[in-house]
Amino acid sequence: MPSRQRTFWNLILLFVATYGPLAAAGVLVAVFALDIPASTALAGLLLFSALALAATVWSASIFALRFSGSVAAAEAALGRVSKGDFEGRIPVEHRDLIEPVPAAVDAMQRYLQTRFAELQANRDQLRTVLDSMVEGVVAVDSAQRVLLLNDAACRLFRIQDPGAVGRPLWELVRSPQLHEWVAAALKTSEPVGGEFELIAPASRTLSVRVAGLPADAAPGAIVVASDISQLRRLESVRQEFVANASHELKTPLASIKACVETLLDGALDDVEVRVRFLQMIAEQSERLDRLVRDLLSLTRIESEGMKTDLHSVPLAEIVTVCRERHRQNAERQRMQLVTQLPPEPIIVLGDEEALEQILDNLVDNAIKYTNEGGTVTIRWQLHEGGCLLEVEDTGIGIPQSHLPRIFERFYRVDKARSRELGGTGLGLSIVKHLVQAVGGSVSVNSRLGKGTLFAVQLRLPESLATR
Repeated sequence: MPSRQRTFWNLILLFVATYGPLAAAGVLVAVFALDIPASTALAGLLLFSALALAATVWSASIFALRFSGSVAAAEAALGRVSKGDFEGRIPVEHRDLIEPVPAAVDAMQRYLQTRFAELQANRDQLRTVLDSMVEGVVAVDSAQRVLLLNDAACRLFRIQDPGAVGRPLWELVRSPQLHEWVAAALKTSEPVGGEFELIAPASRTLSVRVAGLPADAAPGAIVVASDISQLRRLESVRQEFVANASHELKTPLASIKACVETLLDGALDDVEVRVRFLQMIAEQSERLDRLVRDLLSLTRIESEGMKTDLHSVPLAEIVTVCRERHRQNAERQRMQLVTQLPPEPIIVLGDEEALEQILDNLVDNAIKYTNEGGTVTIRWQLHEGGCLLEVEDTGIGIPQSHLPRIFERFYRVDKARSRELGGTGLGLSIVKHLVQAVGGSVSVNSRLGKGTLFAVQLRLPESLATR
């Protein structure tokens, strides 16, 4: 068989394999039935094959481009999901070639978006709860690195570093005791803790409980701390008050008991001794009575149920009554009790009983601590939209170191002299609480050996204060 015919039949076989028997039959019919030369048919066959191949390559290229674009779109959508963007969807033009991938990606996006929103809401809710707590909460991992802390913990431990999360707890809180408790909690499931004192920048007492987290879940510990400085201070004040009150009550009772026992042992028959001991009993009974009355008065003033009837009170009347009450005592001490009247009458907002007790305590205190020949001055005047009532003496004065505590209950600068003069140590504390009850304020200024000035700022009735 000639080579040209062999080539022709080989191409026919290739054409059959590529395009099918029907297409090859069409070519043979064109050659034999139509009497088309084999060379022409062969050329047509080659041209047709070339065109068919080009069309196939072009179609494959278009399909490949569209498919790669769809894959890239899906990849971009998944990349946005990994970054927390759940809104972007695969474009419509890229969906037909890779279905059901877009539907699966859309479902995954919706699910992840819902779960992420729930987690965000739960985290925000947890942060709100933690930040609203009075107690400080700190979570640490097994290496005592801070995982979480709320605002109260930052205040209690004085943590101001914005990058506190991730840092070791010992760098933020300098307390060996706290770190010992955290280390113990990491080793055992039992809560540990107690009280400890932080010195810098200000001394305060903290109550701390540390509990370990389950090791198989998230190894670490939770620290819960609360500031109990005020509670401990109040307990100390209460204990001091009970001790002082017991001592003050015990002293006159012991004197009365001793005098009575002496009289019963035979001194009752001696008129001179009997009178002296009865006078001592009377003095100690009076002292005991003053102490009990002051305690009851202070208790009533400090109770939440105390109510003062605030109304307009002419201050001159209160001063006049007080001056007459203390005039004889001042004369016995050979001192002057002076009142300095304002240019015009002043009416203050207050309660007569409270104002009388305030002024009585201040004047009585001034007379007690002023030597013979001294002067106690009472004056009042309009000052800064109110009335300034002052009681000044030329007495022994108060050291500056004692002034911050002068209004505390049972606090005395000179305990021996105070007891000798019959003071209860409650007068100035009563003054402070009564002044606060009528809406005023009290202050003290003193120079040792020169005298003391107590100043009480009182309110005016609204009709006068707005003039």
